[in-house]
Amino acid sequence: MNPATKARLMREMSLLSKDPPPGIAAYTPNPADMTQIRAQITGPEGSPFEKGVFLLTVHIAGRYPFEPPRCRFLTPLYHPNVDSHGRICLDTLKSPPSGSWSPAVSLPSLLLSIRSLMAEPNPDDGLVPEISELYKRNPAEWTKEAERRTRLEATVEKLEELESTKEDEKKEDDAKEEANYNAASSITTSNAAEKKEKALKTESSTTDAKPLEESSGNKRKFKKLKSR
Repeated sequence: MNPATKARLMREMSLLSKDPPPGIAAYTPNPADMTQIRAQITGPEGSPFEKGVFLLTVHIAGRYPFEPPRCRFLTPLYHPNVDSHGRICLDTLKSPPSGSWSPAVSLPSLLLSIRSLMAEPNPDDGLVPEISELYKRNPAEWTKEAERRTRLEATVEKLEELESTKEDEKKEDDAKEEANYNAASSITTSNAAEKKEKALKTESSTTDAKPLEESSGNKRKFKKLKSR
């Protein structure tokens, strides 16, 4: 990450910490890695999600802020613009020409846009056809089902479980990374030892050959002297 991007992210995370938008909290699980951010969004008032707390992952792309972050809900959300994998259909999360992302968009404003989408679905640009159709055909039925699922899935207990699961996954990833590093180091050390051993054998063979060459040369000199 280049210094300018890091400085911008630090400013935006500081703003999210000191003066966050309504219903939004964000933090980095690993302070040394600012590309992985988690956000908690409380359901907007007046929406079927208002009594829920939703966990979101935000991955900062390599070209940020010229490329939008990748955002995904970890908490299930019964919404026309959010699929079963938590992917979000929102113009601000897409680069032009298909979307409206701009380097001027900050993380706080992006998270606020996602929260606004929760309150105001856009079924005409839906990600899940069945839910989009239900929302347009029978809004009351959609609201009832969204509220039911929110009571089941968007609780504080569920959020803590998700946090714990992600932490365990991170530990597993760290362990795998360390194992791969150790294996690579072992192979490198082994290869170096083999090269050193071959070099020693070559040097030994060369040293052993020299006395023979010198002895042969002395014999030739002796024969020449004797013939004289």
